[in-house]
Amino acid sequence: MELNIPQKPCMVQTAQGFSVSYQNRFLYSKYAPSRAIEGAIDSLTILPGTLILSLSPALWLGLDKLIEKLPQDCFVLGIETDKNLHEFAEEKLAELKKSGKVGEKVALLPFSENEYIVNILSGERLVKDLSLPHISTFRRALPIEMSAGTQFSKEKYFAIASLSQNTIASFWKNRITLTKLGRLYSRNLFKNLANLPVALDFKNLAHKTSKPIFVFGAGESIEETVSNIPKQLLEKCFVIAVDAASASLKAMKIKIDAIVAVEGQLAIEKAYIGGTAKSSLLIADITSRKAVTRHTRNAVTYFASKYTDSQFFKNLSQKEFFPPLVPPLGSVGLTAVYIALLLRANVNVPVFMSGLDFSFSLGRTHAKNAPAHISRLSTTNKFNPAENYAAAFRTGARQIFGKNNIPVFTDTALEGYAKSFTDTFSCIPNLYDAGKQGIPLGIQQIDSEKLKAYLETVDEKIIGSSPIMTVKSSSPIIAEGMQGYLSQCHCRAQTRQSIKEYLESEEKALNRIKELLMFGNDVASCSCSFEEELASLIAPREYLFLHFPDGYKCKTSDLSFLKRVRGQIDFFLKDIKMGIKN
Repeated sequence: MELNIPQKPCMVQTAQGFSVSYQNRFLYSKYAPSRAIEGAIDSLTILPGTLILSLSPALWLGLDKLIEKLPQDCFVLGIETDKNLHEFAEEKLAELKKSGKVGEKVALLPFSENEYIVNILSGERLVKDLSLPHISTFRRALPIEMSAGTQFSKEKYFAIASLSQNTIASFWKNRITLTKLGRLYSRNLFKNLANLPVALDFKNLAHKTSKPIFVFGAGESIEETVSNIPKQLLEKCFVIAVDAASASLKAMKIKIDAIVAVEGQLAIEKAYIGGTAKSSLLIADITSRKAVTRHTRNAVTYFASKYTDSQFFKNLSQKEFFPPLVPPLGSVGLTAVYIALLLRANVNVPVFMSGLDFSFSLGRTHAKNAPAHISRLSTTNKFNPAENYAAAFRTGARQIFGKNNIPVFTDTALEGYAKSFTDTFSCIPNLYDAGKQGIPLGIQQIDSEKLKAYLETVDEKIIGSSPIMTVKSSSPIIAEGMQGYLSQCHCRAQTRQSIKEYLESEEKALNRIKELLMFGNDVASCSCSFEEELASLIAPREYLFLHFPDGYKCKTSDLSFLKRVRGQIDFFLKDIKMGIKN
């Protein structure tokens, strides 16, 4: 005789408590429902700062034992991807909270918010009646299958769990980056703001290129790609190079139309030795090193990598003069591809790429004449060979089989960039990988013969012509951008004034913070207390403390924090005053 089990979740009495029947199966044992989950919880080692993901909680069996075991700074978040089971779990949790058996450290993610778990954890999306602690509270996420309900859609549950784990891990990786480079990024930003009125507006260049676009990274594969494609065919393309590849391409006598500059540190200056950028459009990140702009005789245009989610950056990005935002992709190669996709006129314009290998061969790390290669040659002696074998045997490096089954070496960081590339660009149409070696990137590969055959069919008269030829330029797209630049003198004057007003307001605010920190209540405003005014001035200016190890919190009640903020003010005042002067 078959059991007539209802389609809605239903509680079923067993010898040792209640189980749940749903979709012709029991979600707990028919004999001892709580035994399995309680045993699983007993075997867990839960560390402080853990976000517990309770997958398909149903009756929330074992929750009491879990709460007893929770160390400091932990939170239990229920995840349910089945609507019927979600309503059931929500009802049971409400009963538990009403009886006082669970406190504020337990919540159920609303069913409609499952797909926004990343935004919710990062604080970008607020959910009514869900008081989730700040992501900095957690160091890790730990998924626990609370019932057999996960079997109905195992992929969904563990996709949410994986996203949660990656979001928390990314937060702390970004914190490490900001601790090391956050102040440099912010200072470069203020320095580059003064350049915006004399730079091309990136919006005048976006979606204007009808030529095929070729993006070159600094990996070894560009040597074979360039050797197999005649230069006259490459000249039919709009060539974009990452700054580290510009010297290599110049040595191969390849004309570079645009160079993408992202790096903010002094070390990148080596990439511009020999005038590699003189005749190219420089597409620079607003946080990149300002000094690199002096290496080009051509135009400069800016974009802005969203290196922080802080309030100050959000406020600044809403200003009319601020350049368009680009997601923080972590690698100049990924950013160059993203820029190329923004420049092409439509999705039918093909974008080819080479040199984004995210790997290297034994004894080499970059293409010939790249800064790393030149630096190696300049330090070569009988004790230090030109071949860099140490890179293949450093901690974290390992050998894999890459494209075309060619063995290459990579490491954790490079593999991470390759995965980011795949996640970001694998679904983009008409994006092709022309490199012969390196890690597979999840996009269509194209060999040299097919690429040559395609470029031979491209009509150079159509793609090379431009109705705007009044400005001398190496490329029609740059000429068009320059024409827009020359025709917008009034707008540039407005931009200059807007930037000056913004910098002056920041200077005034920083001087006021400095005054309050030096003289305290003696100079406090009559309209609010000293503490309130100080908090209102410091909180929206995260660039002052973004690079602190604890820079994700604005702790104006902490004397140590205020002393560290005071130590940063003079650095930024200097940069802001220079920007106003310029």
